[in-house]
Order: sequence, then C-alpha cells, then structure tokens
Amino acid sequence: MHGTEFRLLGPVGIWQGEQGLGPTAAQQRSVLAMLLLDPGRVVPVDRLVMAVWGEDPPGSARNAVQVQISKLRRILAALPDTELSTSAQGYCLTVDPERVDLHRFRELVREARKAGDGPAGELLHAALQLWRGPALADVAGGWLPETVGAGLEEERRAVVEECAAIDLRSGRHQQAAAVLSPLVAEHPFAERSVGLLMEALSRSGRRADALALFRATRRRYVEELGIEPGDDLQRLHQQVLEEETSPEPSPTPPSSPSSPSSPSHAPSPAHAPSGSPSGSPSEVPSPRPSPSASPLPPSSLPSGSPPAAGLAVPQQLPTDVAHFTGRERELAGLDALLRPEPEPGAEAGRAPTAAVISVIAGSGGLGKTTLAVHWAHRVRDRFPDGQLYVNLRGFGPTGSAMTPSEAVRGFLDAFQVPAHRIPATVEAQTALYRSLLADRRVLILLDNARDADQVRPLLPGAPGCLVLLTSRNELTSLVVAEQAQPLPLDLLDRAEARELLVRRLGSERVAAEPGAVEDVITVCAGLPLALAIVAARAATHPGFTLEALARELHDARGSLDAFDGGDATTDVRAVFSWSYHALGADAARLFRLLGVHPGPDIAAAAAASLVGLPVPQARRLLLQLTRAHLLTERSPGQYALHDLLRAYAIELTQAYDSEADRRAALHRTLDHYLHTALAAGRVFTPHRTPITLPAARPGVSPEPLAEYGEALTWFTVEHPVLVAVQQQAAESGFETHAWQLAWTLAEFLDQLGHWHDQDVVHTVALEAARRTNDLAGQAHALHGLGLADLRMARYDRARERLLRALDLHGKTGNPAGQALIHVALNLAGERQGRHKEGLYHAQRTLELYREVGHRGGEAYALNNVGWAYAMLGEYQQTLIHCEKALRMLQEAHDGRGASAAWDSLGYAHHRLGDHQQAITCYRNAVELRQERGERVRGAESLYRLGSAQLAAGDIPGARDSWQQALAMFDVLGHPDAGRVREELGRLG
Repeated sequence: MHGTEFRLLGPVGIWQGEQGLGPTAAQQRSVLAMLLLDPGRVVPVDRLVMAVWGEDPPGSARNAVQVQISKLRRILAALPDTELSTSAQGYCLTVDPERVDLHRFRELVREARKAGDGPAGELLHAALQLWRGPALADVAGGWLPETVGAGLEEERRAVVEECAAIDLRSGRHQQAAAVLSPLVAEHPFAERSVGLLMEALSRSGRRADALALFRATRRRYVEELGIEPGDDLQRLHQQVLEEETSPEPSPTPPSSPSSPSSPSHAPSPAHAPSGSPSGSPSEVPSPRPSPSASPLPPSSLPSGSPPAAGLAVPQQLPTDVAHFTGRERELAGLDALLRPEPEPGAEAGRAPTAAVISVIAGSGGLGKTTLAVHWAHRVRDRFPDGQLYVNLRGFGPTGSAMTPSEAVRGFLDAFQVPAHRIPATVEAQTALYRSLLADRRVLILLDNARDADQVRPLLPGAPGCLVLLTSRNELTSLVVAEQAQPLPLDLLDRAEARELLVRRLGSERVAAEPGAVEDVITVCAGLPLALAIVAARAATHPGFTLEALARELHDARGSLDAFDGGDATTDVRAVFSWSYHALGADAARLFRLLGVHPGPDIAAAAAASLVGLPVPQARRLLLQLTRAHLLTERSPGQYALHDLLRAYAIELTQAYDSEADRRAALHRTLDHYLHTALAAGRVFTPHRTPITLPAARPGVSPEPLAEYGEALTWFTVEHPVLVAVQQQAAESGFETHAWQLAWTLAEFLDQLGHWHDQDVVHTVALEAARRTNDLAGQAHALHGLGLADLRMARYDRARERLLRALDLHGKTGNPAGQALIHVALNLAGERQGRHKEGLYHAQRTLELYREVGHRGGEAYALNNVGWAYAMLGEYQQTLIHCEKALRMLQEAHDGRGASAAWDSLGYAHHRLGDHQQAITCYRNAVELRQERGERVRGAESLYRLGSAQLAAGDIPGARDSWQQALAMFDVLGHPDAGRVREELGRLG
C-alpha cells in the first residue's frame, strides 16, 4: 500500500503517516468524501452540491463546487496513482480502494466473514481500529453525516457486535466488554449490544454490573418508551440472577442476543406487557416464548414461528397472479437466497450478518413485480414477523417518485406506531424503522425503485430480513456496497411465452392455430405484459381467431413512434392501441384524460370531475377500462394505471385532445381536490376559519364528507395524490390552487405527524405565491412552514418565518391571520421555555380576535392566555381567563374547546391546593373528551385526575383513574404509560 492514506472514518482528509496533507476547508472535505465513497465512478455535480449544502443550495453552488474541485486537484497532483478527472456527467477520483480506510475496513470485514473465529476476531479488531471517530466528522453541512454517516455507523455497530460475539465464544470476555461498553453508551436501545455486554460482564465475574446494566436498560425502556425490554434480555437477566445464586458458574453459557439472528423486541406501539418498574426479580414478568434461540438464516427458521411480541404483523403483499408461468430460473435464484451456501473456509451454519438483498432488474413490462409478488407469496411463511410492500413509483412519466421519507412513514404506519410516537425528522423516523426490524424476520418488497439513493434508507440495518427490489435500473452500487444479489430479468423465451398463452387460453385453442400462436409470440417479442393483454383480448372474445388477432398486431405495429426505443417495448404499444380502439367514445376520452391526472391513484369521484361527468356514469366507464385491462382497481374505488399505460394515455391526450380541453380537465381536477379538501377540513377541524374559494367549475363533483371519520379516511387515502396534485398545480400555472391546496392539507399533515410533507407542500406553495406576488398566499405558506419547523424543533427558523408571515398579514389587512401567527409564536415560546414571550403572543391573539369579532377564536385565545399564566405560576389569572373561556365555549356548544378549558382549570386548582375543585374540573374534561372519542386527550385528563385524587387522599379513586388511563395509554402505545405504571406500583 502507498504511504498516502485517504480517511473517511473520522476526520476526512489525506494523510502521509500521521501528517495531514489537507484539505483544510470543510466544503473541500465534503467534495473529497463524496468522491472517495465510490472511487473510480463518476459523481454528478448535483450530488456534490447536495453533499455540501443539502436541499437548499445557493444559486452559485455549482460554480463553488468547481472551485473546490480545482483546489483538490492541486493537493492530489503530487500523489502517485491518483487522478481526478472531469466528464460531462461529473467528476471521478481514481484511486486504489485499499488506500481508503472505509474500503479497507469493508474488505477486512469480508475476509473475517470467510474465516474461522480465531483469524476472524483479529481481522475484525483490525477493521475497527481504522475508525478514528464518527464517520465524516468534519465535513460541511449536515447532509453527509445524517445520511451516509448514519449508515456507516450502523455498519460499525454491526461489526462491533460481531467482533464481541467472537470474543465471547473465544473466552475473551473482558475484551468483549471493553469494545461493547462505549457502543451501549451510544446506543442504549440496541438490545443485541446490551445483551452481549451483559453476557461479557457476567462471564468476566461482574454479575452485579450485568444486573445493574439490565436494570438501567429496563428503566430507560419503561420511562422513555413505555414498554418492557424484549424476551431475550428478560431471559438473560433471569439466567444471570440464577448464576449469581449458584455456588459455581453455570457450565453452559446463557442463551443471549450474542447470536446474530436472535430476535430482539423494538419499541412497541401497543400491547406492552405490564410489570413493575422497580426491577426486583420477583416482579419481572416471566419470559414469553421466543421465536428462535439460534442463529439461523431465514430458510432455517421454523414455519409458523410466532411473531415478535408487541408489534403489529403487516401483511402488505399484493394479490398473487392466478396464472403465473415460467421464470423457473429466476425463481430458483430467489429460492437460493434462503439457502445460502457457506463460502470456502467459512464456518458451517453461520448466519448472515446483514439483511439479504436481491435486485430484480429489467425494462418495463417484463413482469418484475409479478415475479416478485409471486415468489414473496411462496415464501411468506418464512417471515412470520410480516411482509412489507411499497410501490416507490421510481419510473413514470409524471416523475412523482415516492420519497424515502414517505415510504418509511408508511412502514411505521404498517407496524401501527401511533403518530405521537413517530419522531419529527426523517432521519429519526428511519432509525425507528430500522429498530423495529432489528433481529426480526420480515420480507420487504420495494417495487419500482428509481435508484440506490431512494432505496438505501429503507434497508434494514441488521440480519434476519430479506429485501426484494424491482427496478428498471441495475442498482449496481447496491450490489457493490450492500452485497445485493442481482437478478436481471429478460424476455420470456418462446416456450415460456407459449405456456403463458396455454395457461390463459387453454391448450386446445392454442394447439388449433399453432402458426398464429407463433406469430403472436414473435410480434409480442416475449414481453409478458403484451402477451397478457393479447390473451385477455382473446379470452373475452372467444369468437375471434388468433390469426385475426395476429393480423391486428401487425397492422398496428409501430404506431407509437414517440416510444420507439429500439427494443421490445415498442410492440406493447401496438397492443395498447387495439385495446384502446375497442372502447366506446366516453371510455376512450376518460382513458386519454387520465394522462392529465398526476396519480398515483384516482378515485371514482375524481375521475368524474376529470371528464366532467356524473359519478355513476364515471364508475361505469372505469369498469369498462378495468375489464379491458387498461386500468387496475387496486382497492375498492381506487384505480391506477401501469406506468407504460400512463405514458400511452399521455400520448393519446396530447394527440387527440386540444390544449384547451386538457387544461379544462386539469382545472376541474384541481377544483375537485381543493373543494373536497376544504370540506374535509371543516369536519376535521371545525373551529378553523376557512379560506374563501371561488365556485368550482361546471362538471366538478366534490365528495360529500359529513363525518369526522370520513374526512380522516379521505385525507389518509388521498394524501399522496394531494401532494402530487399540488405540485402539478404549481408547475402548470395554477399558482392559487397550489397555495390553497397546501392550506387545506396543513391541519391533517400537522395532526398526523407528516411534518416533512408539511414542509414540502408549503415550500411549493410559497414559491407559487411569490410568482404571482400573492401576499396572502405567501403569508399562509410561511405559516405552514413555521408550524412544520416548530414540530421539527427548528425554532429559530420557525420564528423567522412566522414573523415574516405576521408582517404579510399586516400588509394585507388580515387580523385573523395575524392572530393565528401569534398562536404559533405562543407555542414556540412555550416549547423554548420563554413563557413571558408566550404570554405576550397569547394576549395579542386575544386582542386581534376581539378586533374582528371572532367569538370562537376569542374563547380559544382566552384559554391560551390562561394556560400561559399557568406556565408562569400565576394560577389566579389562569382561573379568571379560563373560566371566561369556558362560559363562551359552552354557549357555542363547542365541546372540544370546553374540554380544554376544563382541563386548564383543573390544572390551576390542583396547583393552588384546591384538590376537590380540580377533581370536578378534570372529571368534566374527561367526560367531554370521552364523548368525542378523543382517546389521547381523554387519557391525559384521566391521568391528571388521578393525581388530583391522590393529593386529596382518595387513593382508591386515584388507582381507578390511573388504571383507566393506563389501559388507554397501552392501547395507544403512549409514552406516558410507563410513568402511570410506576405511580400505580407505588400505590401498592
């Protein structure tokens, strides 16, 4: 190896021995790091810009990157066998990977995994010595450390655990404890690390320390997460206790999480086991059965093993195809993932140390999704902890690819993690997702991926799971860096194509016209989608000869010149064309105009608005398109186009519909979503003052949503569509629709915890409003951005945006808008402990609502002022303001607001020592909240009621209230469950 070394695992730079050669500027280090992460491959300029400035680069960013590249060249010029080259695609640093500490680390780990325990331990220790601190420690900005650095830290943690497990098996217990102690300090919820450290301490004769570690871990789980540690830690704790009372050490090492595949139990959203928080042996719950106690690969796990306790078991796989045929080689390749053969020199039976990943790659229409779903159904019993599925929408004409944050949030919802337990930032959500998967056996199907960057945040960080990817790209970097197994998908051969037609049409019909069958196979070029559509047409028209169908294919061949890419996909357009021409005029128009809609799905009412027809008539047209296999009903009432069919619809509407007709259809679509969202918002948050909209265009059919549950369901189902529609509105010149759609989405996104989307849609809204110099739209968008910043603890940015919004509302003469800004500034003050400032904003809110005569707003503001006084300890003022607020809210029959006022009054009376009055107030709050089904707020009021009852000496009453609160908290997975359980334990 050359004397010069490139470092990423700690401070970034170039070293000669222990002498640093540079670079000295943080931006240069970011650029160097990006080039070294994949040496020898071109890094696009946009990726370098992202690395330095994140998602909000300055306009001069590309020029600045060029300057940093020039400076790096001067440093690298004197180094041997090193070249920094430029191309039209970006920049490439050619250097021996052995000179880069990250790639040397990975190579040592690969060598260790091929060796026995003796040399493996030495190799892993050598690999870990290459780390000199957190990876990418001194680069510019936060993007690299938070994205790439977080993944590298997961790699290091897995290697530390693996190294420690080898040390334990080899009797080096103290050495294992030494490497694990700092890791557990950094990752206190990593159950495998904690279990390994407990085992190391116990075997080193430090059983008291092992028990103390368990107690501290258990206390942290109960207090911060509201759950018990997993089965393996519980069982290991019991074994250490038994060893402590035994005269001699146990001859058999305790079964522990040192086995790479032994399941741990990540924080559970519901059904947490009850138990005392004291940690005394007699009160520890008895261990539940564990799914597995041995380090087996997924295929070795027994079918039907019980799922990990405390988590929902997602079952998200789409329906399997009824007539799947062929692909025997590919299925065998996928089956081999479950039977990994040991590499030469490796120990028999060793489990994988990372999730198994397979990439099914190929062009559109090859049946990648069909193959993946079919195989997933074949092996689903091997993954008893669940199956996750998401269409990442990586390839489609609209470019509305799913962001990793959307996918992660969807997976957290699949595990039924309550919204209030989901972290605010994307990075923290990703970490929680990986924690939920740790040491579980889950099959994850990531369909239609765009690139490796879209996929990496969705990959598990530990073994036990299997990830199946489909993409039109080969995702080579995943194959290189994550050891993904590539499975390229090709066209069907003639025998497989013939078998597909036999399965769908019957052997007699296929045998009757062998020449026509061969002709159809030739024209369809082995493309499964084309063959399936031909078969569907033949099956629905049994009187048609296959010869006639073959002639149609020949006559229509090449009709879609815009999609003539020189490959087999040209022919599928011919199939689409005769399917389209068989439609009636109205169904054909609907299919064409679906190319105007951004997707990914469309409901019947939205389709009706798109074409300007009544909903019942639109439903009949949708049924025709579904039967013609030009549309898929993915769930009842929700329809979707295959991406190639969407591209075909776009071509047709551009060819046959005028620009005016397409724009009118888009206008009706935007009106549909805007007016429906406004109606849903009135039910979802009835106290919010709505914006004023012009009347919807003729032919628009907004959905009638009269109940809270209907509104919530509609927002939830249409959420991704609304985000895409809002983006399309901004891009198509409908700037007012763009900011108004963001306004209608704001409360749903805020209350359900979709704060990243809140930030995205209001960024789009702000840009749209600025293009038209719409000051009101800018004010509302800045308000939405400020709220998103508050939720994500970006208080300085939130304050700046809110103050700008406040100024704009002043310029436009909107005191009600100013009042809403002061409500948000009041919340900001409370979050930062600036209670006097919070009181000022609450009082200013009250003044503004009184100015405009907004009685409902005035009542809410009075309660906010009272609560602000409570935060300052001025409880008499709380009583004055909240009692007045209560009277006004009761007169308005506003149960939601009245419950909040009762709760505030209970808090003040409790603090003033009037416990009986506090009990009365809290009971009123509980009653109102339970009537409205407000489970979270109702449970919180029950908890405070119990505290007041205890202070009044009513121990049975306190116990009853807390038991009710605990039952609700446990169902919700609320973080206060642990605290209530502790207080119940102290009651005895």
